Amino acid sequence: MFENFKKSLFLKNDLEELENYIKGFVSDFDGILQEALSNTLLAGGKRIRPALFLICAKNEEYDVKYLIPAAAAIEFLHTASLIHDDIIDKSLLRRGRKTIHNIYDKDTARYVGDYLFTYSFFLLNTYRNSKILREMSDTSQLLVIGEFDQIKTKKILDQSEATYIEKINEKTSSLFKLSCVLGGILSGSSDDDIENLRKFGGYLGIAFQINDDLIDININKPKEKLDKPIGNDIRQGNVTLPLIYALKNKNFKEKIESLIDNSEAIDDDRAKRIISMIYETDAIKLSRQKIYFYLKEAKKVIKLINCPGRKNGLIEICDLLLNSIEKTK
Repeated sequence: MFENFKKSLFLKNDLEELENYIKGFVSDFDGILQEALSNTLLAGGKRIRPALFLICAKNEEYDVKYLIPAAAAIEFLHTASLIHDDIIDKSLLRRGRKTIHNIYDKDTARYVGDYLFTYSFFLLNTYRNSKILREMSDTSQLLVIGEFDQIKTKKILDQSEATYIEKINEKTSSLFKLSCVLGGILSGSSDDDIENLRKFGGYLGIAFQINDDLIDININKPKEKLDKPIGNDIRQGNVTLPLIYALKNKNFKEKIESLIDNSEAIDDDRAKRIISMIYETDAIKLSRQKIYFYLKEAKKVIKLINCPGRKNGLIEICDLLLNSIEKTK
């Protein structure tokens, strides 16, 4: 989705510098830890969150070398959360590769995630700014709370859209907000600008997650899901927005309920049947409309943010997500 953005003139050299920094970080280790870090940090991640951070840090005194450790910290925190998510969800693949707990074991994966989590705090502490650490701490707590909320709501089909959005705000938007806010802090932005960057990150994070939900059940272009099996959320019992909308259709609600029982896992056959039924409702159309809504809100906020270079970068990232919606059709 964001490969073209990574190659754009606006961030190309900066993200290449970030890649070199991450490669250097991984090379400082050896043995299993180096292998595990290589299989996660160097597995072709989109770097959306550090890219957002670098965009939001744009000002007249922009110094990428000064900002790279913070950009890496954001990516490390994100990667740590993915490792822990994969353990909980028992996922076999991540970014087209075996997950760390699948290569080694749960304990090894857990410790790798913990190391990345704690090292991200170390990197951000080098800026000697209490606001940064407070934002980082708040976001870390939200990530954990979000994971707990997802666990306790698995297979609960009578969830509201508001409950879904709350979980997204914890698990996904929190990191988008952090990326934008840290960029604002380290660029010396005003309090008003920082709060608008936070709002932008929140709206973009929600739109991004809904789009990811649609990609997860995209039966029209399965090649887009080579990194993870189609219907992974359905099999895990995660209730996403398309499913919430589909369940509002009385003709299909009873059928879907009969396929999602209290067994430990939903098998492939049932997952495919559920996805097919979702496509027979207006759930896909309604989910796309919701993405459009949040991207529209995000663009409204951009108008309130200072610095033309920063504005242009944020608009570009919104447009890329908007264009990617076509891939779910």
